[in-house]
Amino acid sequence: MSAHAEQSVENARRFSRVNINLPVAIRQKDSQVFLSESLDISEGGILVRNNENASLETGETVKVHIDGILGEEQSKMVLHEMKVIRIEETIIALEFI
Repeated sequence: MSAHAEQSVENARRFSRVNINLPVAIRQKDSQVFLSESLDISEGGILVRNNENASLETGETVKVHIDGILGEEQSKMVLHEMKVIRIEETIIALEFI
């Protein structure tokens, strides 16, 4: 198992996850944006639906807006810097950095 896979498994155990469906926008460094929705979220990261066959790379850093997160001002878009941990046909695992 790779160090990243071990870290992901460790994070899955360390943080409790909440199943929640919220609109998510993921912006890559080249400013390409794709829209998705969360499947679950924890203090360590978020699992989103890969509904656009995203051209993301494992290890890539992206900016993510999660619509509806408590405590965020609705008048401004808050972007969270995140790292792509895993990409599968139907899901993308992102980790807060």
